Amino acid sequence: MKKKILASFAAAAALSLGVFSGCIFGNTVSVVSIEKTDSVGLVDYYTVTYSDKTTSQFTVTNGKDGVDGVDGEDAQDVTAEDVYKAYTSRYGNELTFKEFCEIYLSVNTDVNAPLNSLLRSCMKVYTAFSESYLSQKSMYCGSAVIYKMDTDYTYIVTNYHVVYDSKAVGSNKISTEISAYLYGSESQPYKDERTLGYVYDDYAIRCEYIGGAVNYDVAVIRASTADVLKINPQAVPVTVSYDYSVGDHTYAVGNPDDGGISVTEGIVSVDSDYVELDIDGTKRNYRSIRTDTALTHGNSGGGLFNMQGQLIGLNNAGDGEITSMNYAIPASIMTGIADGVMYYHAKNGIKYTSRTLLGVTSQSENSRYVYDEATGGGRIVENVVIKTVNSGSLAEAMGLKVEDIITAVTFNGKTYEISRQYQIADLLLNVRASDKISIHYTRNGQSVQTAPTTVRPSDIDRID
Repeated sequence: MKKKILASFAAAAALSLGVFSGCIFGNTVSVVSIEKTDSVGLVDYYTVTYSDKTTSQFTVTNGKDGVDGVDGEDAQDVTAEDVYKAYTSRYGNELTFKEFCEIYLSVNTDVNAPLNSLLRSCMKVYTAFSESYLSQKSMYCGSAVIYKMDTDYTYIVTNYHVVYDSKAVGSNKISTEISAYLYGSESQPYKDERTLGYVYDDYAIRCEYIGGAVNYDVAVIRASTADVLKINPQAVPVTVSYDYSVGDHTYAVGNPDDGGISVTEGIVSVDSDYVELDIDGTKRNYRSIRTDTALTHGNSGGGLFNMQGQLIGLNNAGDGEITSMNYAIPASIMTGIADGVMYYHAKNGIKYTSRTLLGVTSQSENSRYVYDEATGGGRIVENVVIKTVNSGSLAEAMGLKVEDIITAVTFNGKTYEISRQYQIADLLLNVRASDKISIHYTRNGQSVQTAPTTVRPSDIDRID
């Protein structure tokens, strides 16, 4: 994905922070040595000695897999912007970010490594249905990604319309015969002409549907982790990124026309668009990433990845006439639905999820494109202005009023900036009853934050 050029570093990158030479008023200062001078517990202390005889010190907190002081899902890479900020804080900003990168950073533009790595998370899916007008089963193909894995189960995300058939016999019209195949271990079911049923070989991984949402075109299926690792011990969940912008390069991985898992390349054309789909007889508008990455039948449910091999969306639709207009469900929606499905299924076995209702209507005002000359990136921002507050709503309990401008949301100990209207709805997919939530807003030019407020069961709305 042709993102603004970033060099991502693991914890070791913190060591190279002092390796860059700096020009201060025309005098070149270079690094003479970097020495580990102390170690306390997980923290290592390093002293950098410069040619002008000054020194500085930095620390590295040792963590899992070389990530600086952070283990697990909260691990964050150091970016080139972080290194640039550290550089300018010491040497001044006589160099632009672009000049700094050109002089000091060697960025690896080889996409083969992340692309080959992400293939371990990609699958193709087959769903069989008994359709009312046929005397035999029908089978459809699609794509999927491994989302999460634990000791017992591997959770796989695909499109709702991959596991749903409006013509199927049964009340929920969801396939009860789902099989998945890992990349590199691909085959496909074949029909037994004697029994008219489908036969599966040893590469097939049997899956069960645990829930989804037709309103968002996201479904979660699961398989035995032992079954997955038996086929490929290197199978891993995808890494998710919510950061993308127009012009970024993308890779779509899926099973086009049931020809086997393959890769197509394109760019993000529109970062937040809407496409009208009819999955179950009801037309709905689905918020999407629009891309010119080639998609066709069978790509549905496969991953849309950036150049770092991170999942940014779930491919789900294409324009039948304009081949360069295709669509993917943004990762923020996909993870919100998938996590909710997994949460409620584990809690009480239900096959749907829910969202928290704030109880306001809002309007976008002062929408504008903001370009950052330092990084060469840009984004659309807008003011999210409250226009109505429902009586008895969570918003009323929090003290929000008409004309307040929402600027951020805090829940589960994290604060999320709000610069687009849709971000609020995406975040509320992750808020459960009994969670505490706080809204940051501007009123009459003053920045205010509500007290943390507990979400009530009455604030929760079911999503089917």
